[in-house]
Amino acid sequence: MTANPTPADPFAPDAGLAAHPAVVAAHEVAEGVLAPQAAEADDPARGVRREVCETVAAAGLLSVTVPVAEGGSGGDARVEAEVVELLAGACGATWFVGTQHRTPQQLALGGPRGVPEGTVRTGPAAARYRAGLGTAAERAGIAIAHLRRPGPPAVTAEPHGSGWRLRGHSDWCTGWGLTDLVMIGATTPDDRYLFVLVPARETAGLRAGDPLPLSVMGGTRTVSVEFDDLVVPGDAVLADVDGAPYRALDAARTANAHPASIGLLRRVLTELGRLGRERARPEASELAATLTVDAARYRDEAYALLTQVPVGERVAERTALRGELAALTVRAAQGLVAARSGSALLASSPEQRWAREAMFFLVQAQTVPVRAAQLAALGRS
Repeated sequence: MTANPTPADPFAPDAGLAAHPAVVAAHEVAEGVLAPQAAEADDPARGVRREVCETVAAAGLLSVTVPVAEGGSGGDARVEAEVVELLAGACGATWFVGTQHRTPQQLALGGPRGVPEGTVRTGPAAARYRAGLGTAAERAGIAIAHLRRPGPPAVTAEPHGSGWRLRGHSDWCTGWGLTDLVMIGATTPDDRYLFVLVPARETAGLRAGDPLPLSVMGGTRTVSVEFDDLVVPGDAVLADVDGAPYRALDAARTANAHPASIGLLRRVLTELGRLGRERARPEASELAATLTVDAARYRDEAYALLTQVPVGERVAERTALRGELAALTVRAAQGLVAARSGSALLASSPEQRWAREAMFFLVQAQTVPVRAAQLAALGRS
């Protein structure tokens, strides 16, 4: 009997995208380095290894959109999305540690795209760390998620001589002990956001807690950080940004479906189809085929918005797509668990890890509109 042929991969990039050096490198690192150690990286007792993070950085995979003249690959947004899909689909924990570097890197190289001119003021640390952050020879983590939280500022910055004094608490700082620097976001009295770069280690006024007992991404060394009269010099300022335009940009950018979640969906659907073929479970193959049709369509729509439409436009459409993709990822991951049966519950099986990662992408960078879109999509599912 002839085995069923493997169907064409609807997620495969076109020839030009596939041949981009960053995509080639991402494929090699994802399958040769990240995937084999993904279970270990997810395990809080072992976790993401620093040397693996260094391998990702050395391959240029944290510098995909950095200009070639600055030591990067010069890739566009679609190249970056393909790289992120491959890395996140291979090892979510390692991808998550690495992606923290993106924001300080952008600020060092001139600020995030989409912020109105004049609202971002680059500080002395940008010149000091520009080369190291651009090439990821120096890797940075971030403590900025609290800036998105409503209510009084969680971390404040007040002038102190030629520098600043920081007070408050940041709930989330990922990659503690795996990065060289940490970028801290703090709110000034006149509604600006101050971003400072300091060495990623405890010092007077900066105290990190134990790794949080997370049920997913538990190996990412995510900690909470206390700032108790932390004094930072003026030359540690990476940038300061006017509050209102930063919040508007953050709301617009978080509306987008993230390539990392699409990478997980791509991996799960590929494994679901493979399982159906190899174990003669036609229901699994049929489910994979059905969900893949929707996944490929949503992905194309999401990337068209990401790469062709200015940030801040068609936000409602972006938000709805993010909700649909999140719900679809949950369904696909649950389908793979059902298709694999009892062995999917073994800690050594990747299916349970992928199901937990699907849960992670429901809440990562979640805003009120995104949550509403996710719940609506889950209700329709």
